[in-house]
Amino acid sequence: MSSIVSSITSFFDRLSISKKLAFWYGLSLFVMLSLFGYFLYESYHQSIHHNYDRHLRFEAEQLLPHINTSGDTLAIDLSGYSRNAALKSGVEYGTYVRLYNQNGQLIYRSPNFIDVDQPLETEIPNETEEYSFSSQWQDLPARTLFYPIHDSGGTFCGWLEVTGFEWTLHEELNRFRRYLLVLIAISVAFSILGGYWLSRRALTPVASINEAAKSITATDLDKRIPVNYQVKDELTDLAETFNMMLNRLQKGFEREKRFTSDAAHELMTPLSSMRSDAEIMLRKPRSKEEYQETIERMLKEVQKMSEMVHLLLQLSRVESVHRSKPEKVCISRITEAVADQHQESAQAKNISIQTQIDPDLQVRAHGAYIEEVINNLMENAVKYTPEGGQVKLQLQRSSGKAVIHLNDTGIGFEEETKKHLFERFYRANESEVQQQSGSGLGLPLVKAIIELYGGKIRAYSEGEGKGSTFVVELPLADGKEI
Repeated sequence: MSSIVSSITSFFDRLSISKKLAFWYGLSLFVMLSLFGYFLYESYHQSIHHNYDRHLRFEAEQLLPHINTSGDTLAIDLSGYSRNAALKSGVEYGTYVRLYNQNGQLIYRSPNFIDVDQPLETEIPNETEEYSFSSQWQDLPARTLFYPIHDSGGTFCGWLEVTGFEWTLHEELNRFRRYLLVLIAISVAFSILGGYWLSRRALTPVASINEAAKSITATDLDKRIPVNYQVKDELTDLAETFNMMLNRLQKGFEREKRFTSDAAHELMTPLSSMRSDAEIMLRKPRSKEEYQETIERMLKEVQKMSEMVHLLLQLSRVESVHRSKPEKVCISRITEAVADQHQESAQAKNISIQTQIDPDLQVRAHGAYIEEVINNLMENAVKYTPEGGQVKLQLQRSSGKAVIHLNDTGIGFEEETKKHLFERFYRANESEVQQQSGSGLGLPLVKAIIELYGGKIRAYSEGEGKGSTFVVELPLADGKEI
């Protein structure tokens, strides 16, 4: 049995959506029509029985005036009865009458009982109310009505049993049932065909979406699925969702392509410099001092490339770190520790570092990445603040967030620079920036980390030489998952 069910399930799973919809539509209509047909048939069946009972009751009422209830026993005289023909008809059409007293003894039976081979077996009702039932008699469907007889004083005297054949009614019922079955079968067949046609027509946009999606490859992500905005339905929403996904994919591919190109370009510069130094060294013998100077320059270029590769690896790890679960970390302690680490480099330039840190603030993150963020911002602040300047670091609780404010009196930046500040490999054109070593990956890394944990970062400056302010917001832990 289980193998049969498994085979049916497997076959059904292989059907197309159009066929499945047509099947379920046909099945639903079949169930509804079957229930409707059943109740209609039963209602018609009851109506026919009710009408035939009225016929039997009429026959009984025609006989009542010929029944004598005044004596000690019941008696019936049909000498003046005008419907004797009904009592003498053949087996299939006759009306059969029997009279019982109150004790259930047979008093009279109509003459047509003589021609009957099979006796009509009935049970006298226990109650004194009208009673009817169906049975098989003479291999035909029969209907019997027990009609109570009362005298003029209302005393129960006996029963008048009237029986007739309802085979014509049963034929009519059978014919009605056949009509219903044929009608249901035709309706279900047409509903399946119509449902299949409608579902195919309704799913035509899905086929279009499918064909359009197949034609889109990694080399032509600029293609989009056509959307009919005049029809706003679920399929339109699906097409728009696909297009939005393609937009994100295209931006991601373009960003990675640009990133790869920029990374290759940035790495090519120190490599070219090192190659030039090496070629110059090999042209002729050099003094020890010249060799040492050239090697030191090459080491600086190697250090620059190492820092760039380190930041590239950090960016790559940040973009995949969502696979590991963040933990509660105390951002207050991390901020204090990073500020202390930069005191020495700040003192070397006579820069004052002021801190104002609210204690015990916790965020859900990875401690090493939060330290990377604060360290990068502090390093830039000290690097680009001239001697005798000031750096102010604040960490405060605000509206369920840990907010970092980092102000410096450094070189600042123009509004145009602000637009590109967090782009990879971007470095401002200001001479002070170009004089300092850097890869243009620090702030993009900071932004990626902050956004990873549901935070935001903003940068402000009133212009070149007027300092800058960086604001970082991170949701406080408060027992909630990120």
